[in-house]
Amino acid sequence: EVVETTVKGDRVRARCLVPPSSQEGDDQPGKKPARFQSGWISLLNALTGASGASPVPLGAYVAVAEGGCVITEGGRLDSKEKGTLNPGSCIEVVATRIEEGTVRGLIAAGGHVTLFILNGASTNRLAAMGGTKNPDGGRMFAMPVPLGTYQVVKNGLSVTTGLSMNSPVSMKLKVNACAEIAETRVEGGRVRGRLTAVGYGGVAKEVSGWMSLFEPTQRWAKIVCFKGGRPISPHQQEQSQA
Repeated sequence: EVVETTVKGDRVRARCLVPPSSQEGDDQPGKKPARFQSGWISLLNALTGASGASPVPLGAYVAVAEGGCVITEGGRLDSKEKGTLNPGSCIEVVATRIEEGTVRGLIAAGGHVTLFILNGASTNRLAAMGGTKNPDGGRMFAMPVPLGTYQVVKNGLSVTTGLSMNSPVSMKLKVNACAEIAETRVEGGRVRGRLTAVGYGGVAKEVSGWMSLFEPTQRWAKIVCFKGGRPISPHQQEQSQA
């Protein structure tokens, strides 16, 4: 968790709080919790553009845990439960924090959810939370909606001037038109994307507006290229069409 940043020469440096590695039995009554460690890391080299760390993204997320994502009133894991998100539910994360080896998200609708459990956090309580296991040993409960190039899959998709679906319509997009999405939000349970450019038939132009990407039961656009130009893999392409 980054708590301070500064510039040293050509580098952006950050002071971090690093949670202790959880060991079996750490959550037993009477055992003192391990302390956080602090130190400095390089976030960015201004000369080369190399990045040492990336922030946990804010914006739209989709619940992926088979058992759902528990919503709590506070940020702590033992906070009072207020509900559960079904798999496929769309939520908007507005802030993140680290609690006991988990990355927690404050959601726009109110409450906190676990986004993912860090690799190495293996207490009994965390293991009981479930989640989708990652190749690195961590567990994912909600995945961020990626930024990048989306292709329209339904004809006549409206682009509005504001985030609200009731905002004035500035244009409509045809099937197979592509849109560059720079930000995601959730409005009425639907993931909306902020456009910066659109392209169709080899012609591209800059635009400003919002369009619907998907909701749990319907999709208006699919991602074809991640932000930065990284292509989507065939497996990810199948998931985006599901």
